[in-house]
Amino acid sequence: MAYIVATSTGFPEHYYPQEVLATALKKYFLIMDLEFDLEAIDRFFTNVKINGRYFTFPLDSFYDPPAFTQVNNQAITKCLNVIETTVTKLLDKAAIDPQDISQLTATTLISATPGLDARLINRIPFSPDIKRMALTGVGCMGGAFGLARIADYLKGHPTESSVLFAMEPSSALWQGSLQRDLSYMIQRLPEDPAIYSDIIMTIVTAALFGDGSAAVLMVGEDHPLAQPGQPRILDSRSIILPNTLHLMGMDLVETGTRNILRPEVADYVKVALHKTIDPLLADHNLSTDNIVRWIVHPGGPKILSAIQEEFGLDEQLLQGSWDALAEIGNISSSTVLYILDKTLAAERPPAGSYGLLLAMGPGFSQEVILLQW
Repeated sequence: MAYIVATSTGFPEHYYPQEVLATALKKYFLIMDLEFDLEAIDRFFTNVKINGRYFTFPLDSFYDPPAFTQVNNQAITKCLNVIETTVTKLLDKAAIDPQDISQLTATTLISATPGLDARLINRIPFSPDIKRMALTGVGCMGGAFGLARIADYLKGHPTESSVLFAMEPSSALWQGSLQRDLSYMIQRLPEDPAIYSDIIMTIVTAALFGDGSAAVLMVGEDHPLAQPGQPRILDSRSIILPNTLHLMGMDLVETGTRNILRPEVADYVKVALHKTIDPLLADHNLSTDNIVRWIVHPGGPKILSAIQEEFGLDEQLLQGSWDALAEIGNISSSTVLYILDKTLAAERPPAGSYGLLLAMGPGFSQEVILLQW
């Protein structure tokens, strides 16, 4: 059994209202003389129900983006600055010394070798013999995935402590990849009408994703920081649906990088979550009626609506996810940890209450965690 002791979040300095981001994209279309319905951009940016998003990279260079290598190198440094602040805040909040952390886990899509975990150890004085785990390729599922794997680790090391941090710089796509990709596809559209769906998908993902970091401190049940009233991870379930690799992910294309989020995801979510949630609850003689806290990654409005409808949930049970989507957008692996942080800061449920934390990611895969207060 693993205890969640503390959480923290952090964001880059730039915050843009959704209207500003939509206007920037429309202006680019006009500058490049791209023939496309600009009202469609407004419609898609409105339909995702986001008020604004944090960006690691400012819009200043949107119309004259730097080289890909420069963007990647800047992403490493800029994200590490935010992560350092977030993890330091976490350690201060829990009043624990970095030297007392036994294990460090990182989840991110940032391409960096050495990884962000190794680089963070050169900024925060963790023990040089700390055990590390770098999670890659799990995308939006990374926060839940990391929590579940750390809980597995702490079951075998009940006296130890672990820190998980997550961050994805989605705004790096606005530094050339998004512009080049849309230009390339729209110019090809007259000869290849089938590419229209990829154009729409690219605009929708441009409307969804933002930046942000989150960190969580967890301890085993025999650690001195494990206290009554803290949420405990009782169990977890994972699933990956065969032949669904095309639904979600990030592709390298001729023009750079492209976010993949197919509209069929909402339908597959229903199937996958039943395959994970139902047996998990059954093993503990529970039903969804016993769950008082739903901490759900808001992949987008259609996904949240599908979950709400499929499980017959009261709207209030997913309000934290809807609020997060409106306030910060989809910040990938950090989103569910952000909602966890907000949940723990709110009124604590009665002792013995149950919660579910869940996220979905590329594969198409799901991770579901059963919590108890």
